[in-house]
Amino acid sequence: MKTRAPFTRFVRPGLLTLGLLTPVVLIGMLSSAPSRGLQQKHKAPTAKEKFKNIKVLKNLPADQLIPVMRKIDASLGVRCDFCHVINPDHTGFERDDKPTKEMARKMLVMTNELNARQKILGKQATCYMCHHGHPEPETKAPDTPPPAPPSGK
Repeated sequence: MKTRAPFTRFVRPGLLTLGLLTPVVLIGMLSSAPSRGLQQKHKAPTAKEKFKNIKVLKNLPADQLIPVMRKIDASLGVRCDFCHVINPDHTGFERDDKPTKEMARKMLVMTNELNARQKILGKQATCYMCHHGHPEPETKAPDTPPPAPPSGK
């Protein structure tokens, strides 16, 4: 009678299990691959894909570009025509005629870099941090201190 090594008692069932599970796992992976492909085909277009002359916010979903632009407008207290050329037929946004548009691009890059590198900001740097509703950033403190809070508080 032949004696078997004690570990063969565990090796054979392990190999059997591996042999049965491998095809099941592979079939599962292959069956999920087409659904991932469909999700990628129906991905929302980016700003670069939908709009002309996008240089900084290229990867932003296209449906978020106008809301972001409106936040920038509010942060600077300006309207679209501060940076953009707007023709009477509501075209021209892609033109680079105004120097303020190039400056806005540089400021967006700066804000993105602040959010990427300055952990203390918690990725919350915005145009409003410096502009406070003014076209030019506020770089000096007011000459007078703010008024004292009402007494009783």
